[in-house]
Amino acid sequence: MKLINHTLLFLSAILFVTVSMWAGFFYYQLLNQVKTTIDDGLANYKIVLIDKLKEDSLIIQQSVFNENNYIIKNVTEEYALSVRDSYKDTMIFSPVKNLRYQTRLLTSAFVATDEKYYEMRVISQELDKSKLIEKLASSLLWLYLFLFVSTILINRFVLEKTWKPFYQLINYLNDFRLDKVELQNPSESKIREFTVLNKSILNLLKTNVGIFENQKQFIENVSHELQTPLAIGINKLELLAGDKDLSAEHIEKIGSAIETFQRLSVLNKSLLLLSKIGNKQFISKEILSFDEIFTRILDDFSEYSEFRDIRTTYLKEGIPYIEINKDLAYILVMNLVKNAITHNFRGGEIIIRMSSAGFSIENTSEEPAIPSDKIFERFNRNTKGKNSSGLGLAIVKAIADVSELSVTYIYNGRHIFNVSSVNE
Repeated sequence: MKLINHTLLFLSAILFVTVSMWAGFFYYQLLNQVKTTIDDGLANYKIVLIDKLKEDSLIIQQSVFNENNYIIKNVTEEYALSVRDSYKDTMIFSPVKNLRYQTRLLTSAFVATDEKYYEMRVISQELDKSKLIEKLASSLLWLYLFLFVSTILINRFVLEKTWKPFYQLINYLNDFRLDKVELQNPSESKIREFTVLNKSILNLLKTNVGIFENQKQFIENVSHELQTPLAIGINKLELLAGDKDLSAEHIEKIGSAIETFQRLSVLNKSLLLLSKIGNKQFISKEILSFDEIFTRILDDFSEYSEFRDIRTTYLKEGIPYIEINKDLAYILVMNLVKNAITHNFRGGEIIIRMSSAGFSIENTSEEPAIPSDKIFERFNRNTKGKNSSGLGLAIVKAIADVSELSVTYIYNGRHIFNVSSVNE
């Protein structure tokens, strides 16, 4: 959910709760005000009736409610003195309407000119709370709709403009790459907080770019400095191995040292490659046919496969075209094919299945199944494979991650690696 929509939803919820609470408070305040006004009218009507008694004593004979809306009856002095003016809601039956309705009732007592005590009950006109609630609810509904629409308009024209620098900063960060040489300043804003945020982000990016460049330079320098003495050491050992005065035992030890140096050289190159992949230094991408890549890689490994008497079956149900860096695509396929040959037995088989969605490589092997959560870890290699660096499948996984590919491993008596696009 977008920030603006989240803000709108949050404001709407607060608005609904606030208006609802205000509606309840307003209803009770309005009802109390209505009752107070009615009670004042009843008090004035009582005074008018008492004054009228001085001129017309017949009104004392009113014993039931009628169109005059009052009752007067004779009471004892003791009872009259105990009566205090009181107002309350009550239900009255109307013979005319043939129904009961709610009204306000004033109960009072007074002494007439004949020195007799009387109790007077006066009722108001009908007090219809349901209609009051209905009118109030209708008015509040229109008020809420007006406020909601106003909030949407404010959100659309005000908040969007206010948050525009924030979205520009997000786009700036999405387009940012550590390997860019020059850093462009984010869009300027008149809002102080966004200006501070832009400066903080820019300083952070500059620091990270500097660290990245130093780290990249360090890794490349270390790799280069290691590769050169390793190559020199291997050459000197090979020359030493050609000395006729050396015994077989010495030659064997020299061969072991050469093998160690060669493995160290491969390890050095693999770690450098993993570092470059992790740093996303392979930027360019193009749509490639993996059929062409497999054809070339299989041709390169044909002699090695024949030497180990491994039969390769290539099944094509379709051809996957994937957008990927060309160098990484060849490294991905080469490592998977090499892994299938290296961890196979003499006279074994490799089956490559290709479809429009991706491809799979299946190979026979005497090695047991490997836990799927560990097979792509670095240095997770078979102890029998002395020349294995333990980084081949880790490189495959790294390439798949940066290229938005899915690589999975299953074992059904054979080792199977499936590669497909994550969008499939």
